[in-house]
Amino acid sequence: MTATDTVSRNTAGLSDEQILAAATASDRVFVEAGPGTGKTTVSAHRFGVARYSADSRMDLRAVVAVSFTRAATRSLTHRIQRLWGRKAMAWPHRVVTLDTIMNELLHELLGVGLLRWPNDHTQLTIEDSWSSFAPVVWTRTSYTISITNGDIYIHRAFRPTERSAVPATVCIPQLENGVCTHDDVRTVLQLALDDPAILAFARERFSTTIRALIVDEVFDANDLDITIIDVAIEAGTEVTLVGDRWQALYAFRGAKPALVSALLTRRGFRTVELTRSFRWQHPDQARLAEQLRARQPVRLPIASHTTDLAGLDVVLASWWKELWELGPGVLPLAFHGFKGGIEEAATVLVLDYVTRNIFDLNAIYINDALTSLAISDRDTPLQIGAELQAITETLKSGDDKKSVIEAYGQLSRLIAQISPRRLRPAHASHTQGLKRIQQRLAYPGRPVPALTTHQAKGNEWNAVGVRLSDDWRKAVARGLDPERESDRKLYVACTRAHLLTVEVS
Repeated sequence: MTATDTVSRNTAGLSDEQILAAATASDRVFVEAGPGTGKTTVSAHRFGVARYSADSRMDLRAVVAVSFTRAATRSLTHRIQRLWGRKAMAWPHRVVTLDTIMNELLHELLGVGLLRWPNDHTQLTIEDSWSSFAPVVWTRTSYTISITNGDIYIHRAFRPTERSAVPATVCIPQLENGVCTHDDVRTVLQLALDDPAILAFARERFSTTIRALIVDEVFDANDLDITIIDVAIEAGTEVTLVGDRWQALYAFRGAKPALVSALLTRRGFRTVELTRSFRWQHPDQARLAEQLRARQPVRLPIASHTTDLAGLDVVLASWWKELWELGPGVLPLAFHGFKGGIEEAATVLVLDYVTRNIFDLNAIYINDALTSLAISDRDTPLQIGAELQAITETLKSGDDKKSVIEAYGQLSRLIAQISPRRLRPAHASHTQGLKRIQQRLAYPGRPVPALTTHQAKGNEWNAVGVRLSDDWRKAVARGLDPERESDRKLYVACTRAHLLTVEVS
């Protein structure tokens, strides 16, 4: 039975392009998938083909699909189970984040003694951030990591200027006790893979444990991610890369689309394009997407943020600040990128209560807020619904500073009941979020939810409003360039809609 025969069991509704992408028999395949072309569907089929291929029936090594976010891995897991059944995910076959692969590799290196953690720890506790251990403060303290002859060292350091962070005086003792963050794991591996012996070990590990690797959203990969993919290729692992350079958004974590393009050429990947989008349900939206990708100038219809929001499902922008500036008819799902402050985290609880009740959507950083508040029970926001309702009622009772201060006092007392953290006395910088929520609660209609492009990626709606910054307005007038990250953000924002994309002014 060939790969094509295998995939034919589940091809109902697939286009010829999708069938080819799913069943292409090659050790190195790049699936170039634009918005709405069925990237997740093809990745799921590709997983199933590798999993059930007759040629690999006696091969006990894993088929592994990886992405860069937990949300993306959940989505792909559900699609695989729906198409191929739950047994498709029987161990060792799995869908995980690339961080998970790196965590496993580090633990194996520690286990065989090629790397040695301080105090000889071989089993690490890996956290998302240090925020669960202490509040962030303005500090110059920091730490660095080095490796000498396999020994990992943690060094105390100072930054030239202060930044908002958990002090190194908290982090370093935890590191010495075998606790670290995902960023620390990446730092160690980046250093360790310069050692030929460790690189050879990693190559052998891939060779003996993973027979097929599918990498979703590959254009979000950074230097270390590319190194790991290279190691898999050198190990003889069958590698499928899926992505679209027009939608690469993670420059802040070191993503370099040019590295992916170089990898595709260097390793001789076969490219299969998905060109038919199933997202566009109106010719105007299809035309807009085509013009943007062709780098042609476009002009979006204009909707006023004071009168024309009713027909929109969401409003998108590059930054949260731009969304809050649109006024009370727009309710962003975050205040800004989460910085980890205790007062900020507490206010996110209130925002989450409001967005759940209005939109049935969580505030974006609710889990980060719970971590900063040292709250491990993720159901806590549901359990304190009555208290959060009382706070919103106080905010709705007036539109003055007094009601905001009163609501902040209620919030401070609530946090004291559910968290070991304590809020500082009321200050304009601490109550600004509550003031913003108050303005939205006073809006006479139903506000429109709002997101940044980063948060919108992977989602789709019928009608989308886009807040154009000055840079974005210049970009649509001259035509987009995928080499510019700002232009890629705009492209993603303008390709989320089934029917209509408008500028919100």
